[in-house]
Amino acid sequence: MADQRSGGMDMVEPNGPHYRWAWLTLAGVQALLLAGIGVALAAWWWPEPHSDWAYYWQSAGRPEAYVRGGLGLWLLALPKAFGLSPVAASLVINIPSALWLLFLGYRLDGGHWKILAQLVALYLLLITPFAGIVQLDLVAAAALGTAFWLLADAGLRLASGWRSGLAVACIMFAVSTKPQYALVLWALLVLTIPIAWLLRRSLSPGFQRVLLVLLAGSVLGFAMDMVMRVSSGKTEQIRTSSAVTLYGGLLVSSDQRSQGCGYWSVEAARAAKEDLHKSLSKAVMDRLQAQPIEHWLSVVRCKAPEILSPPPYALYWLIESPNIRARIDDRPDREQINARYYRALGAERKVYGWARGLIILACLWTALLLLRKRDPLGALPVLWLVGFWSVHVVFEVQGRYFLGLFVLAPLLCAAVTRLAVVSAATNGRVGAAS
Repeated sequence: MADQRSGGMDMVEPNGPHYRWAWLTLAGVQALLLAGIGVALAAWWWPEPHSDWAYYWQSAGRPEAYVRGGLGLWLLALPKAFGLSPVAASLVINIPSALWLLFLGYRLDGGHWKILAQLVALYLLLITPFAGIVQLDLVAAAALGTAFWLLADAGLRLASGWRSGLAVACIMFAVSTKPQYALVLWALLVLTIPIAWLLRRSLSPGFQRVLLVLLAGSVLGFAMDMVMRVSSGKTEQIRTSSAVTLYGGLLVSSDQRSQGCGYWSVEAARAAKEDLHKSLSKAVMDRLQAQPIEHWLSVVRCKAPEILSPPPYALYWLIESPNIRARIDDRPDREQINARYYRALGAERKVYGWARGLIILACLWTALLLLRKRDPLGALPVLWLVGFWSVHVVFEVQGRYFLGLFVLAPLLCAAVTRLAVVSAATNGRVGAAS
């Protein structure tokens, strides 16, 4: 009877051998959906590059045309060099990036029910329309997620020094591709200081190593982007394209939601060009002094909903590609197509809102569990959220700029939970030895 009871318990143990096939099957189905839907949408609609996407495609493999994009731009140059179309090249990069992030979710999530992995899968499924677009957001997120994995997975057969070095290289790739990550990581590191001081008696070597790797990788990645910008010689264009996110996000932003506060605008691009004769610091100070503090607070209040609850973006960027929009508008049944499109946008907004809320809740829950044990690692997922939000208080807001926040937050939760377990085990062995 005891054997039967133990067998029954094994059958309902989510991490037991009888359930591993279930996790593998679920992950396999999710992978097929990610790849299948992403390829099908891209092949059906075939979005041509425009705006930032057109720049990425035209500049890939051409250092003299470099303005931004970092090492990710050179990765895009590989399928381009083989003669692939923009859509095919995007799929070659974005589908493996999404599948790798899905793998990392399952690899890092040691929980019984793989809730964090399911959050990663849910978010990736919501952004499948993004797969055929020439963007570097997914590959940059995959690189940063790989760094989290290298830092947290003690099961890797690599020495600690090698893991840290590879993690630095991954962060460097991600930051050079999307310098926004440098600002977020620096904000996170600054916000960590008071927590580290409060819990200074609980600091572990693992915690310190994580912070050092994040700092080193972000600085090197930012430096790599700067070197590539200087080497291209497009100083004026680089200054304008970089500063416009600051101008649109704050310096010339309206404080009215009806006027798109915090978003890119023609006025922001024009103002950035007008101030080219000034140093950036002087231009910023002149703009800030031109308005009372109440105005800037009003701008931030106006932006706050877009920062705290950024909208979905993947379906919009696919269907609103100029060639797709023109094709729809030329069809006699365009009203029916647009009606279905707006219904799809409404459904996407609803599910995206649930996913966003669950991811934020996972960060708060992870922080609660670990900080109750006085482990400062628990603060990192919440500080990851706060870091993103604080950066966009000043800079331009767009839904797609928050891709990294939401797809990487569950991975960071899983990573710090793993690191906390390793630190507790190490401290336990040290205590026993003493």
